[in-house]
Amino acid sequence: MSSTFLRDHAKTLQSFADETQSRAQNNPDDFLLQLAAKNQAAAARSMTQRVALSEANEMGELLDVRLIGPKANGSIPLDSFLETIGPLAKSWKLAAHRLRYGRDAVRGAAADVVSALNFKLAGLAPGSTHVFITGNAAPDLTGDSLLQATLDQTFRLLNSEQGEFYDAVDAIGGKSAHQLGEFMRGLDKAGLAVEFSWKSAHGLRCWKGRPDEITRVRALLDTVNEPEKYTEVIEGNVAGITDTGRLALRTVEGKILIRFPLKITEQVQKLKIASHARLTVETSKYWDSVEKKDVYKRHLISVE
Repeated sequence: MSSTFLRDHAKTLQSFADETQSRAQNNPDDFLLQLAAKNQAAAARSMTQRVALSEANEMGELLDVRLIGPKANGSIPLDSFLETIGPLAKSWKLAAHRLRYGRDAVRGAAADVVSALNFKLAGLAPGSTHVFITGNAAPDLTGDSLLQATLDQTFRLLNSEQGEFYDAVDAIGGKSAHQLGEFMRGLDKAGLAVEFSWKSAHGLRCWKGRPDEITRVRALLDTVNEPEKYTEVIEGNVAGITDTGRLALRTVEGKILIRFPLKITEQVQKLKIASHARLTVETSKYWDSVEKKDVYKRHLISVE
């Protein structure tokens, strides 16, 4: 059902609840009327929350998290819940910092990043192991949504294979990837699996974190070592610019892909296809222990 239908239905329920509440206040000794007022008020609140979740889902602001397993029978220990959800929330915030500024946070994510994401525990479905989390998908001054960029890259990493894994890790940053690994360890320790779903601007994204899938992603994350980083200047002709934060530069050595942070989107937008560009980038050299080769990833620092 659409949020418009639900919103109208919520208004109707609230109107009935207000009317019954008014009658109940005038008849304090009528037990059945008091009970009806209480039940109608609860139904109106429930529908109002359902409307809020439906609107958040339509705006790409709702993340549906389901914890699954023998211990996830509608109630799990608070410590187990915090050990799983806590690192996941940290991973999102650190990834958002990396995406906005092009570098890992020195400590925690910047206050403006946390404020822009505005993550909230929006509700629990029947049983405390089905959690709804909302955020803020509104675009910033660059026209990009930090929340959507963060979730896009998170789902990309979770569903990545070996060939694109290092690019996915480089997008969210090493600190975010580490916290994602802690999240996986928390799931293992609690004996839980997990399912994520999110209605993005490009369609429904999901990740089914069954035990074998958790093991696969953990194994990939465990191969990641701190990359060697250095600054270099690259020159060439602009071959392409995408709205996913990628710039392609054609150099004498071949085409090079460079990721740019959201904060300098305006600088990148001034570049023109086929025009000459001189870019200062931070290059990260990863060692792929599976393929036994170096993997180079570049982040744009500035356009000269």
